[in-house]
This record gives sequence, C-alpha cells and structure tokens, in this order.
Amino acid sequence: MNYFQRLKKAIFLDVAFYEEVEKDKKFTDQAMMTVALVSIVQGFMIAGFAPIALVQGILGSLIRFLIWAFFIAFVGTRILPEPETESNTGELIRTLGFAYAPGLLVVLKIVPIISAFVDPVVTILQLAAMTIAVRQALDFNSTVRAIGVCIVAFILMIVALTLFIGFTAFFVGVAENAVAPTAPLLET
Repeated sequence: MNYFQRLKKAIFLDVAFYEEVEKDKKFTDQAMMTVALVSIVQGFMIAGFAPIALVQGILGSLIRFLIWAFFIAFVGTRILPEPETESNTGELIRTLGFAYAPGLLVVLKIVPIISAFVDPVVTILQLAAMTIAVRQALDFNSTVRAIGVCIVAFILMIVALTLFIGFTAFFVGVAENAVAPTAPLLET
C-alpha cells in the first residue's frame, strides 16, 4: 500500500488502518508528512501565493496540530484515561497525524457549486478521524470517552490560544504605547 492509499484510508475513517498506524513506528514520518502537506494545502487555500501570509498559514496549522496533540495526550492519559489506557507520544503523533488527512479536502473549495459546504464537511471528517485516532492510540473501549477527550482537549486548546493571543496583544500594545524617556535614565 502506498502513501496515497493510506491517505485515502485515513480520510475514509478506516478504523483498522488507524489501529495499524498506532502499532507500526514506520508510519511516523508519513504521519508528519501528512500534517505538513495539510498545512501547506490549507496555507495556500487561505493565503494564495502571498508569501508572508502563506508562511503564517502553514506555521499556524503546524502549531495548532502540536498544541492539539499535546492536549489530547494530556487529557487522554491524565484526566480521562480508561484502566486499559496505555499510550506513548509516537502512537498519538502517528494516529493524529493521519487524522489530519481530511484537511486535504479543502482543495475542493475551488469548485464553486460545493465550496460553501467544504469547510463544514472537512471539520466534521477531521473530528471523526481525531476521535478514531484517539480511541485507537489510547486503547479506549468507548467511542464516547474518545469524543470526551477530543471535546475537553479542544476547550483547553481554545482557552490556551485565547490566553496566548490576549497576552501577546497586551504586550504588543504596551510596547507600541511606550514613551521614550526624554532625560537620561542615569545621570553622572
């Protein structure tokens, strides 16, 4: 099976595929490649060919993935684990990386007739893929628990990003409004 067939299985939410990815370390590079590919595609769809906006879109997508993976790992192993929960960073990165694959479907926004429906469908597919990835990587028996982990992690991620943006805006505002001293600070 080649990489594009794996992407197809990830997009079509093949549970057996996610279980295979969880167990096999050889898929780590391909999972990270999937995250990078989705980030690039989303960057182009958001920013077009504007270089700075493109880089911001790509970096934003990569950072969101890393934050998301961190919160999934934290919530799934510390807050809402099942007794059988046993996982490591590699398993989560592999499954969550491939769960990002439905993001590639944003290229369908170029088709005028369906462009309005693409974002909601991609979001639903990614959440479903993330739920499957979490259930497989954390060895959950319950899909409901996997959904709970995704919801709690999503809320924590939104709070963390909001605080980060708020603090950044505050300090940028302070720096922009700072008044240069008119007299020397140290007199000799």
